[in-house]
Amino acid sequence: MKLIATTIICLLFSLQVIHSNVVIINGLTHSFSGVSGQTFQGQIILANTSSEEQRVTFELNEAIYNCDQGRVFIADVNHKNSSTAWFTSAVNSKVLAPKERFTYKYSITIPEDNTLNGSYWTTLMVNIDKPIKEEVVANIGLDTKIRYAVRLLTDVNINEEVLLDFESVNLNLNPINNKKQLDINVLNQSGFIENVKLSLEIYDSFGTKVLDTKTKRAKVFPEVCRNYSLDISGLKEGIYQCIVIADSRDEYIGTNISLEVD
Repeated sequence: MKLIATTIICLLFSLQVIHSNVVIINGLTHSFSGVSGQTFQGQIILANTSSEEQRVTFELNEAIYNCDQGRVFIADVNHKNSSTAWFTSAVNSKVLAPKERFTYKYSITIPEDNTLNGSYWTTLMVNIDKPIKEEVVANIGLDTKIRYAVRLLTDVNINEEVLLDFESVNLNLNPINNKKQLDINVLNQSGFIENVKLSLEIYDSFGTKVLDTKTKRAKVFPEVCRNYSLDISGLKEGIYQCIVIADSRDEYIGTNISLEVD
């Protein structure tokens, strides 16, 4: 019976998802901020933790964001916020010796165009050639390979106020633990990536504060939504008044909502 070979790619957005023989030391998001004509020098530090040679290749992908699908990676389709053309590097591939640490250097040059205003980005894919796992399932040979997605974000000519809006607020059950949670969908209406944190204060019918909680900060891309979930499982049945505040770049946007828990 014929053995069919195929490859499974594990695309990593976090450095603590799965063990890899090659790791990135300095993070999967690199951010820059400047003005038209400015050039930035960046670096990605790789370490081969194994006792064997490891070949690594580098390529750029576009990350397309929208409210419906979230994030989609596409190799050959540009978008209006793409900074792919601004990126240069002299290295396309590298063979890492056992236990070697390697610094991949690159530059990003903002064009000499004073009309540029907003956040721009590209994604550097770091591909580890050697599989981390090989197995045979139903006469199909499966190779599992690691692929890191490194976000390169550039803010250009920042002069725009924060423009966030609360698209929806819904009381739902967490699909994992079945606990009550408040799902808040935030829309970024500005041209810049916003690093948003939500704060939630809840008051009972007597005006007593019964809950004060916050989310971690998360990036919301221009003209894109992001959902934040806050645990309210400790609330008893009743009607509550809530204050929700979103903050980014030391600016604050708030709203009041009524919440009925049954």
